[in-house]
Amino acid sequence: MNFSFDFLHHTVREGQSRIDDHSHANYELVYYVNGTGTTKIGDTCYPYSGGTFTIIQPGCKHDEYRETDTEVIFICFYYDNDRVRFDNGLYEDREGTIRGLLEQMLSELGSKENYYDISLHGLLCQLIAASVRLVSGPLKQETSDKVIYAKKYMEQYCTDKIDMVELAGSLGYSYDHFRHFFKQKTGYSPTQYMIRNRLEQAKRMLLYTDKTATEVALECGFSNAPQFSMMFKKDTGSSPRAYREHFLHQNL
Repeated sequence: MNFSFDFLHHTVREGQSRIDDHSHANYELVYYVNGTGTTKIGDTCYPYSGGTFTIIQPGCKHDEYRETDTEVIFICFYYDNDRVRFDNGLYEDREGTIRGLLEQMLSELGSKENYYDISLHGLLCQLIAASVRLVSGPLKQETSDKVIYAKKYMEQYCTDKIDMVELAGSLGYSYDHFRHFFKQKTGYSPTQYMIRNRLEQAKRMLLYTDKTATEVALECGFSNAPQFSMMFKKDTGSSPRAYREHFLHQNL
């Protein structure tokens, strides 16, 4: 396996600022020590916060918007091992392993003591191995398991009012992180997934009960009938009443 790094920097970027679309010839890892904001990698926008890092593939366009002052460590490196592929994305450094390795690299680079280049090479090797483990190892499976749990919970209690921030906290995540990986796995934000389940429940009630649209709306967790009708029409292309009448007409 051949690997080397192009650059390694540690800086603080001002809040309410951005870096426009750009790309690099090699992999880039951006570690967010603290701060909040968003980064768009390819077509996906991720909300970052302290203790997260991104992996960006060679040639992939990405940008960054800092909501608050953000301390970052970023490294661009070459890596030719096709056995393990780094996927674009935002990941959590729960144990602080990635940050620790980057800080050791910064220290070696700053001191330039005898054989610092050999030490840097070894630390980069460790960084690549640790990153691969986080991106494709048990933590990734744990995230998948938590998405499955969240989906089942929302399906079971879709007609109730669910505090998404509280649900995220019960899984050990901030809401921004929870929303990110839930959408990455399902294609929906948690709120969108909840509405989707409510609408499916509403369709069943319209077709197989004689309850009014208002009764269906309230029992399925919508605030009121107008809100329900608007969302229902956006989803199906017809009003709740027209949806029911079309079904009845087909089954006469």
